[in-house]
Amino acid sequence: MKKAAKALVCCLLMLSAPLSANPFKPFVLDVVETENLRLVYLDPFQTHLVPHVVRNFENSLEFQKLIYGWEPYEETTLILTDLSDYNNAGAGVSPYNGISVFIAPASRTLETMPSSERVFMLMNHEMTHVANMDMANSTDLKWRRFFGGKPRQNIKHPETILYNYLTVPRLAVPRWYLEGAAVFMETWMSGGIGRAQGAYDEMVFRSMVRDDAHFYSNLGIVSEGIAVDFQTGTNAYLYGTRFISYLAYHYSPEQVVDWLGRGEDSERYYATHFAKVFGKPVDEAWEDWIAFEHEFQRANLKRVREQELTEPERLVDTALGSISRSYYDPATKSMIGAFRYPGVVAHVGRLSLADGSIERITDIKGPMKYRVTSSAWDPDSRTFFFTADNINWRDLMAVNVDTGDKEMLIRDARVGDLVFSPVDRSLWGLRHLNGYVTLVNIPPPYTSWNQVYTWPYGKVAYELDISPDGKLLSMSLGEIDGSQYLRVFRVEDLRDGRAESVAEFDFTPAVPEGFVFSPDGRYLYGSSFYT
Repeated sequence: MKKAAKALVCCLLMLSAPLSANPFKPFVLDVVETENLRLVYLDPFQTHLVPHVVRNFENSLEFQKLIYGWEPYEETTLILTDLSDYNNAGAGVSPYNGISVFIAPASRTLETMPSSERVFMLMNHEMTHVANMDMANSTDLKWRRFFGGKPRQNIKHPETILYNYLTVPRLAVPRWYLEGAAVFMETWMSGGIGRAQGAYDEMVFRSMVRDDAHFYSNLGIVSEGIAVDFQTGTNAYLYGTRFISYLAYHYSPEQVVDWLGRGEDSERYYATHFAKVFGKPVDEAWEDWIAFEHEFQRANLKRVREQELTEPERLVDTALGSISRSYYDPATKSMIGAFRYPGVVAHVGRLSLADGSIERITDIKGPMKYRVTSSAWDPDSRTFFFTADNINWRDLMAVNVDTGDKEMLIRDARVGDLVFSPVDRSLWGLRHLNGYVTLVNIPPPYTSWNQVYTWPYGKVAYELDISPDGKLLSMSLGEIDGSQYLRVFRVEDLRDGRAESVAEFDFTPAVPEGFVFSPDGRYLYGSSFYT
């Protein structure tokens, strides 16, 4: 969200500046305006999204107005960008209401994002931010008239912090408040399909109780919890969502809405208003939630332990943070993959199966939070393929795991979900561009890609694998209605432009992840929160 917010500020500055110093090469963005929205986009590349974005924006706006009694202070400027290979967004209300959206598909790793359609989900999430921060009672509106709007804080002028607080008091809140509210509302607006009731959030807190892990306080989460943990800012989403969901469960959704609102009788400071609505301080209610979470998860764990589980074999004694898809190397009796954990630069490494030690091979620029990188492995040439600059436009890289020699194969390839075909030694991958997903093939020497098949907008393929004989390609595929499938295709059919699966399994609403072919090509093994 922080990156998206910066993009929003930059785009607003570009819109207010001269188009170009060179009159022969103007930079022009297209604009569609309604009564409530100013949509800025790049024609013709993003034009196909305009009706869908406007429709979802207006629907979310009407819901926010209904729930909170909110009357927007001004129209919202919404900017579509394709500056990243993965979906993201950010919102702000000072000095103006604005949203910046990265239109690429979302990462489904560990089901950290809901299965609902990306624009629908983002509009519900970001418009909750705009509503929460822009809401004003008569006192706030008087200050806005006095200052001529909503002054933005300026580090060179500390007094602007006061001006901002007087005009947009619900901007002076911890991040867990904003993100928790947005995730709670996005789940509500999606009929329960969302992170507030998602499997990943449940898994995190159940694991914390099982492991007797430390629960941060409401102050500790913003001062330490988003800095030292490998999940960084994600903890604000996790804790905020869980706490607000607890409030809705233990008290009522109506009281949550009252607390998040800015009525005439509401207190200016969020914590003061919390005590007024719930009858106790935030920190006391937070401790109540932690106690409830422990009791709730202990009961869940008791039920889980009633079932016989496969006993795992630990390869290392300590947690390693995030790990990419990894590959067994019989030559060195090791696992080759990518690793990311606090205090260590993300890197390609070799994990010894004998003693659990990790040998660093090469660093990775711009790793992803949970899956680190997209990877593929050619055991014959001893080449580990991976992606760099993953939070922007991905580069295709290769490194020899024995010598450490690294090479950039394709800059800004925008290709991920890599798999290596042992039959023709080509790479397969999925390319993101203008909101579409395209299956591509990259033959040796891996310096250019060939388009194989592009799905229509709303169909999102991810998590590829190829059978040992190179004839079948498996993938997870999300439909625009949120359905999630594991599907198997014939490579020959895909090359002929036919994306008709020969086998499928419906995981809806769970996400099928990491499915790979067995050595004989008869089975697919993977993971999911499917029940």
